[in-house]
Amino acid sequence: MTPPRDPLPPLAELWMLKDGADQDVVVSSRMRLARNVQGFRFRARFRPDEAERLERHLRGALKAARPELQYASLKDLTSAQRDVLFERHMVSAEHVQEGHARGVGFSADGAVSVMVNEEDHLRLQVFAPGLDLPRVDAEVNTLDDRLAALVPFSYSDTWGYLTSCPTNTGTGLRVSVMLHLPALSFRPEAKGGQGEPGIVKVSKAAQKLGLTVRGTHGESSRAEGDFYQVSNQVTLGRSPEQALSDLAAMLTQVVDYERNSRAILVKEDKTRLEDVVWRAWATLRHARRMSSREALAHLSALRLGTCLQLIDTVSLRTLHTLMVAMQPGHLQQAAGRELRPQERDVVRAQLIRDTLGAA
Repeated sequence: MTPPRDPLPPLAELWMLKDGADQDVVVSSRMRLARNVQGFRFRARFRPDEAERLERHLRGALKAARPELQYASLKDLTSAQRDVLFERHMVSAEHVQEGHARGVGFSADGAVSVMVNEEDHLRLQVFAPGLDLPRVDAEVNTLDDRLAALVPFSYSDTWGYLTSCPTNTGTGLRVSVMLHLPALSFRPEAKGGQGEPGIVKVSKAAQKLGLTVRGTHGESSRAEGDFYQVSNQVTLGRSPEQALSDLAAMLTQVVDYERNSRAILVKEDKTRLEDVVWRAWATLRHARRMSSREALAHLSALRLGTCLQLIDTVSLRTLHTLMVAMQPGHLQQAAGRELRPQERDVVRAQLIRDTLGAA
């Protein structure tokens, strides 16, 4: 049987491999809007064949609104291809696992993705490398306006945009940034291990502004490799402008806090920091088996070392490429077959050795 043509964007062309502002700390920016269509039930109450009818309807609307977008029905993709979409943040874990008719529209570089029949009928997403909230805000609102001219959205004068989950009702907006905060994750040793790590202080400060700190894949995920996602929690009674303003104000403080913490580490414990970075380099260059969690921890250390110019053997682009390519779906997609966990660990280590050896 001939394997299906890969409809996904090539890894080398992805938006996440490009340069962005404040990228030493801010990995990426994202804006997401939740929308539902009048005349169709919410996904949890779909009638028979309603998901199929809605997917066809929205696929046509996306084609009219943004003709350059590609579209893939998830039922037509392999398990590995669906995992690849998830690992690139183009779809959610729930979107991958559901069995009803659903799909995703996306741009050639993956910076725009539109989930169809996820928790809501539409989830519009726009990404940008580094800190660039104005850009993602403008792009997602342009797409929203084009679709609204073609599709009547469920809207209440009292409550705003109606969504499947009440926590999204109102603006339907989630604005978030992915941050690399290795220095803030260290527990202060100067106090004998007492006191809170900086990341705990950041989480508490975020809550006061109606923001939340989550793992790399958002809600219910955990932080790995010292990567954290900060996003707004409140969508009802707070305007998009206020949500953006709150997040932008907090980001300025967090970026400065992380950079100052890095500077202190270099000044007060540079040898220890260099040891962590170079041990990570040596392990990645020679290990024969490597879990995704261990690999991300070492790549995180190399990313910190590269940003602080403690090591000059690898670029941020190479590290970002590895962080994506080493994940299970990508490994299996490249291998063209399903890999057992132990096999993935071996293939992952080989990929890392080959990539860093050529860096």
